[in-house]
Amino acid sequence: MQLVKPILKQARYSLFAAVALLRIKLKKSPSLIILTYHRILPGQSLLRHTEQPGMIATPEALDMHLSLLKRLGAEFVSLDTWLDAQRKNKGLPRLAVAVTFDDGWQDNYEHAFPVLKKHSIPATIFLVSQRINTSWLFWPEQVLDLLINHFHHLGHEALQWLRPYLEASDDPSSPYTILQADSVINRLKALDDHTIETHLEQTRNTLPALGQTTPSARPLLNKQELDTMLASGLITYGAHTRHHYRLNHLGNQTTLENEIVGSHEDLEKLGLQPVRIFCYPNGDITGKGEQLVQQHFTAACTTERGWNRTPPNPFGLRRFNFHDGNGSTPLSFLATLGRP
Repeated sequence: MQLVKPILKQARYSLFAAVALLRIKLKKSPSLIILTYHRILPGQSLLRHTEQPGMIATPEALDMHLSLLKRLGAEFVSLDTWLDAQRKNKGLPRLAVAVTFDDGWQDNYEHAFPVLKKHSIPATIFLVSQRINTSWLFWPEQVLDLLINHFHHLGHEALQWLRPYLEASDDPSSPYTILQADSVINRLKALDDHTIETHLEQTRNTLPALGQTTPSARPLLNKQELDTMLASGLITYGAHTRHHYRLNHLGNQTTLENEIVGSHEDLEKLGLQPVRIFCYPNGDITGKGEQLVQQHFTAACTTERGWNRTPPNPFGLRRFNFHDGNGSTPLSFLATLGRP
């Protein structure tokens, strides 16, 4: 059985990759593929030790993805430009590819931007506006750090709030593995983001030794890096709320407006305009939030997987999220594009 599983997995990859190649070669009507990335980190980076597996790809993988699609005849476009051309009924490429990055990680500048410049490929980075120019670390990374590097504090009263989200079978005497910690993060998503952040802040205040681990590199982009990328003509920016709060946990209309409309205002005040596209944190959409997005933006990206046919729903753009697990080889990359 142990030998059969890898063979079956390889067969599935081959099948889905073949589907992707057929779609790419035989597609006649214009289509748009949106590639999504979060963090671009070298394989040896220490930052990988406290990051969710589904959040990381290597610079080499990004380079491979772009090179492969070029060879297959794809035309890389700015998402803004493609949407504008589609609205004005201008001619569209048979197969267009847009590149996006979520959250505004500093490694987008350090490791992804050089790859984009090498290929002269445009991209859109969705920014969490109130986190720019800060040393902020998102709560999932804080929890990963806690479970992996400070697990010996888990018995402390200050962490009582976290215990319902831990598995009873977890060994309290050893650090969590990445996969175990990732499962805790998924269970914590039952809470709203502000509640989790408040718990973490109170925990750090009670346990100063715990603190918020300072990574070897600043986590998020700063204004200088944003300006440099904007000046290149390759990078445009979109809004990803003010604090990366999931909209389905925000019932108050004023709070929704603050997160959605406020993020647009923040980015334009920073001179990062035009800011036309919104990206839903975690892919969570609400009716009232969607209405606000449609009033203040021309399009929105989701986490729903798939190709965008023409004409697309501009406020329900589908994307393919890539990471080590589904994009480290040409076969796995193509298989992801071909998976239903």
